[in-house]
Order: sequence, then structure tokens, then C-alpha cells
Amino acid sequence: MEGNLTGRYMDKKEALHLLASMNVNWTQRQIDWTAEPDAEGNRKWPWFLDAKGLLRIDEGFIRAQFENRQIQALKKWQNNGLNL
Repeated sequence: MEGNLTGRYMDKKEALHLLASMNVNWTQRQIDWTAEPDAEGNRKWPWFLDAKGLLRIDEGFIRAQFENRQIQALKKWQNNGLNL
């Protein structure tokens, strides 16, 4: 995962714009869900508070989430012999 980090940190609004540019049309509620802490205080995605107290996440993490899922889908497709 470390190889996917870019050092470009974004807030929730920017994250939604990034997802939209990748044709992933999430709602504000869906992005909020990734940042909500569970009972132990863990978030579903690695959001963190910056020095100003704003939630931030690395752009590379978001890109990697969807790229990895695409690669998994392609491997599954190839293993099932569905490629034409």
C-alpha cells in the first residue's frame, strides 16, 4: 500500500471529485461512511485529522482501492475462462 501513497492529501469534497473523475459516482453519505469511526475509533478508510483538525486522506489510497478491485475482477474473469 505504501507504494500507492502520493503525498497529495484531500478532504471529503475533493475525494468525491476524484471518485467522480474515475466514474465512481458516490454520494456525500457514502464518503462520510468511510470516515465514520466504529466503536473502537477505527475508520473504514485511513482518514486522519490534519493540523487544522480537518479530515484528510491520501489520493493514492483512493485510486488504489478501485484499481485493485478492477485487477481482481480481471483475474477472476480470466480464471473463469470467460475471455473471448
